[in-house]
Amino acid sequence: MPNYSATISGFATGDSLVIRRTISRSSSGMPSGVFVTKAWLTVKDELTDADVDALVQKEITTTDAPGVGQLEDDGNGDTDPVLRFDLVAADTRAIGATHRYYDIQVLLNVNSSIYTGEKGEVWGEGDVTLATS
Repeated sequence: MPNYSATISGFATGDSLVIRRTISRSSSGMPSGVFVTKAWLTVKDELTDADVDALVQKEITTTDAPGVGQLEDDGNGDTDPVLRFDLVAADTRAIGATHRYYDIQVLLNVNSSIYTGEKGEVWGEGDVTLATS
């Protein structure tokens, strides 16, 4: 069963943050032969905000993109897909120390099916040092 009341917290705004998630085939109901072709992490101020107005949106594929992330395992071969999203300092600063909404969605190789693997709230803790270089 997907986690629809998840929390991402415990990071300082302005810090880099790696978010890694494994999607369990058994609990998500992903059938054999299906794998992930793309995934998104989206953080919004309000659930009704358009994606274009998202505070943060990362789109990942099997190609490693530093500062964005990667599908470390797409689930091809009936393994559990592993997703990595790289948030840079500007991303966590945009999230801030206020409760925001997020979800993680995946695009599957069959029928362009979209699946929400996780959603919930995200917030950071205020940063003290603001230096970036």
